[in-house]
Amino acid sequence: MPRKSASEVYPGQRKKEKQQLWRRTGPAPFERAAKRKFLELFGFKCFKCGTPERPAPLMNAHPILCIDHHVPMALGGHLVPGNLVALCRRCNEIKLDRAPETFYNAEDLGRLQPLLNCQTEFFKSVHFDFDRWLADPEGYLVWAGYSPQEAKRMLYDENHPDWYYVGRSDSKVPSLTITIDLGGQVNSVKRED
Repeated sequence: MPRKSASEVYPGQRKKEKQQLWRRTGPAPFERAAKRKFLELFGFKCFKCGTPERPAPLMNAHPILCIDHHVPMALGGHLVPGNLVALCRRCNEIKLDRAPETFYNAEDLGRLQPLLNCQTEFFKSVHFDFDRWLADPEGYLVWAGYSPQEAKRMLYDENHPDWYYVGRSDSKVPSLTITIDLGGQVNSVKRED
């Protein structure tokens, strides 16, 4: 039996809204850290049934929790602060395009409202601060939620999967310089490694 999926107003809406929501948090390691912090708002549990997320070391495995649209896309909801709920995959599939008041009871909605209200401030707190990152990369990684040991590995171990995003220095990135005169002719191409 094919898996049901929630409706989109236009093709690719979900993907586009995810990118817009999380890109403000910075490169991939910071996005993952922001998602963990978001799930922490919900106690690392499904808001509806209470199913817990995997422990942090296992979070690279397929996660149990997902971030759901409180008001679904089919009813005009968007993936924006104030419309996000941590649900387990099972509850998310059950909810799909249902209106919140048909999925949650009145008590649930009352408990959920403060969690929806704090999300704008939450996303301001996890917005990537480039100046702070440049001033203290290791401290910034620790602030984002990584252990000091993991932060060091991310910055200095070229075999670490996140080294590409955080540890690579600009001097190791190849660059290409193209000089074009006013007539539109390419005068020189120079590659620097």
